[in-house]
Amino acid sequence: MDTKELEKFCPWARIRLIDEVRQRCYAYGLDDAGREEFDRDATIVKGTVLSALERSQRSELYRRIEHGGYAHFCEEMAYTWFNRFAAIRYMEVRGYLPCGVRMLSSYCETSEYDRFSPDCLRMPTELDLPGLERDRVFDLVAAADDEALFRLILVAQMNELAECLPDIFGRVGTADALLLPTRLLDHGEEGVLCALVERVKRSTWENVESLGWMYQFYNSEVKDAFFKSKAKETPDTIGPATQLFTPNWIVRYMVQNSLGRLWMLNNPKSPLRDEMEYYIEPDAEHEDFIKIEGPEDISLCDPACGSGHILVYAFELLAKMYLEREYRMRDIPRLILSKNLHGMEIDPRAAQIAGLALAMCAREMDRRFFCRGVQADVAVLGPVMLEEDDIPHGTAFAKKKDLIDALTHLGEVGSLLAPSEGDLAALREAIELTGTDGLFDGSSKNKLECALKTCEILARRHDCVVANPPYMGSSSFGPFMSKWVKKNYPDVKSDLCTCFIERIFSLTETAGLAGLATSNSWMFLSSFENLRQQLVDVKTIDSLVQLSVHGFHGIAAQVCTFVIRNKHVAGYRGGYVRLNDFDHWSLQEGKALEAIRNPDCGWFYRRDAETFKQIPGTPIAYWASDHLIQSFVAGKRLDSIATPRQGLATSDNNRFLRKWWEVEPEHTDRSCSDRDSAKKSGRRWFPIIRGGFYRKWWGEYDEVVNWYDDGHEMKKAILAKYTYLSKPDFVIKNQNDYFKPAVSWSKISSSLASFRFAPQGMLFEVAGACLFAEPDELRYIQAFCNCSIAEIDLAFMSPTLNFEVGQIGQLPIIHDECAEPTVCTLVEAARTISKLDYDSLETSWDFKRHPLV
Repeated sequence: MDTKELEKFCPWARIRLIDEVRQRCYAYGLDDAGREEFDRDATIVKGTVLSALERSQRSELYRRIEHGGYAHFCEEMAYTWFNRFAAIRYMEVRGYLPCGVRMLSSYCETSEYDRFSPDCLRMPTELDLPGLERDRVFDLVAAADDEALFRLILVAQMNELAECLPDIFGRVGTADALLLPTRLLDHGEEGVLCALVERVKRSTWENVESLGWMYQFYNSEVKDAFFKSKAKETPDTIGPATQLFTPNWIVRYMVQNSLGRLWMLNNPKSPLRDEMEYYIEPDAEHEDFIKIEGPEDISLCDPACGSGHILVYAFELLAKMYLEREYRMRDIPRLILSKNLHGMEIDPRAAQIAGLALAMCAREMDRRFFCRGVQADVAVLGPVMLEEDDIPHGTAFAKKKDLIDALTHLGEVGSLLAPSEGDLAALREAIELTGTDGLFDGSSKNKLECALKTCEILARRHDCVVANPPYMGSSSFGPFMSKWVKKNYPDVKSDLCTCFIERIFSLTETAGLAGLATSNSWMFLSSFENLRQQLVDVKTIDSLVQLSVHGFHGIAAQVCTFVIRNKHVAGYRGGYVRLNDFDHWSLQEGKALEAIRNPDCGWFYRRDAETFKQIPGTPIAYWASDHLIQSFVAGKRLDSIATPRQGLATSDNNRFLRKWWEVEPEHTDRSCSDRDSAKKSGRRWFPIIRGGFYRKWWGEYDEVVNWYDDGHEMKKAILAKYTYLSKPDFVIKNQNDYFKPAVSWSKISSSLASFRFAPQGMLFEVAGACLFAEPDELRYIQAFCNCSIAEIDLAFMSPTLNFEVGQIGQLPIIHDECAEPTVCTLVEAARTISKLDYDSLETSWDFKRHPLV
């Protein structure tokens, strides 16, 4: 669907609605200054005498603002009105409003846009809306007060919808009505409802996905501002900052290969197979799957459901399963929402949209759904604030400080909290004791019951779990989240999305299926080696699709989507699709489909995950050939014949580093052979290797470092900066290798790794790591590292283009003694040619003149 109009409208509407809410707050003395001037029970505010209803409404709003803060309250009210307006607009276009009359528009046959001319104002006295005050309607019609009449009708419509969709609408006749924006019928550029109708095509509302896209775009500026500020997350920011609407084809892939796979394993001849275009056929028949009798037995959960995109498609697929078993159409939505689908979300705004989207799916199948009293099971995981006095002393629960802290911060932790059976038992005991102990009032018991209900939701296991979990690096974690993740998810602590991979194991039933879309960092980085070993040894990778860097529209990220079986199936060959060579979001879907339909395309692979263990670090190198994998078995590790080393970090580059032409030649020494000779020279500046651009054989030596008196000044500065260090060796590494000849490479590259000879007399920095060996070995090693074989090896050992010393040391090298003399001769020639080329640049130490002069 085309989302450009929503992308423009939603951020603008957010700003307008926040401004409208603030204006209403100002009018009723609810802003910060107003609350200082007028107390909670004021009867006159800014010269206006409040009615009894207005006083009651203002008092309730006053309490909410004092509890949550004024800025948070305005945001909350703005998104509440936004969600309600969007829901009504969607329902009126689809013909779902119970009264059968459009609230915001009139249909325009000659345009793809409707007119902002509400049909409800044409015959207001004939509207069939429960709770609409007839006498008031007649009075406003007689007074020709369309604005007040429209507000009255709109509130009545929202209240009617609140009866059938309470999680989305709530009753507006209470305190919220006081802050309903004014000038709702404004046709100018400032009119939010006018823009909603006349700036967004009618066809946009024909797809329930529009609701999810609206939520993402509504928060887009908030999300951008958060990451630009490099601030730490808080309960208010973590939800909007981590929302990402999943592309439709990825949702279909994950759901079809988890929920759809479960159905096909139990119903091999099901015609549903023909409707699942992203379904990857299993490698072979096996018995390791959950047995079900029918669709009512299936439980699917999205533990980070956002605006419900995954749940909506799962609803669609489940409906087809029910129809296949000949259930009555009108019964299917009720059964799906009450038995099959479960969502969890920390952001109540997103949860509202998810519930609304599922309700719209249900209404599409059952025209009387709104009368059936069924709600989508989307749990909002908000903080459960338990004080010391709420918990009976001496109980098992009172000793569970970690659980109590996590419940207090549940708005951040969310579904990553995994309560144990012991936690549930401790909570039940605390509730029983609270009920019989006069020291504890009803509110304490209510809090404990809320905690138990939340923990029961989090402890439940499901046949299928599907999620596009939040993406947030540990550098953005707040203080509590940082400590909590390190303690509870030590092997995957660097990003929320990788924490969810581990959490999925305890959310999914044994032999169940889990589909995820995450960063692909876990596939290769050394910090996730334990996770990979668990996936290979204890679980089964059913299938995986690796996207290109620009696989998501509008962002550059290395993402993969995959399905895991929560049980090890020996010898299982998963299906893998590699889209790296099709680096544009518009190509990803088509190329994925092509690979699934034609496994011989060249970017579809079958691989037993056991083979990954033959490669050091167990990278998920599914595209590596059998011959290449065998080289890791037959060859020697590079670090068995050479020593890879990481260099120093100055702690202050501006102070300790210079270009060589920025310092006096008499203060520089290029001839030192070791630290002792450098110290005796009395010089201050020495050449240092710091990585550089892609260049093989020779070059990128244009910087010097202040290493006077064996780096005394630098070492002193490091100890002053890092006061917890007793000596600087942790920062200034491998000092005894300084000034030795080596082969160097750039730790971080924008393309491929390249290896250059570093002659005697140089130090090396953390970004310019080095390999050390005897001179002849060094030549042979440089030849190997610069050859295409090493390039291919590194492509799957470190596809993130971050070449650590450990990864270089793990390269498999097969030493050919017969070829060594020839190889060394060729390397010397390559170095000479590369040096001549490098010396033609003015930045070279040995530049004489340009070769063309």
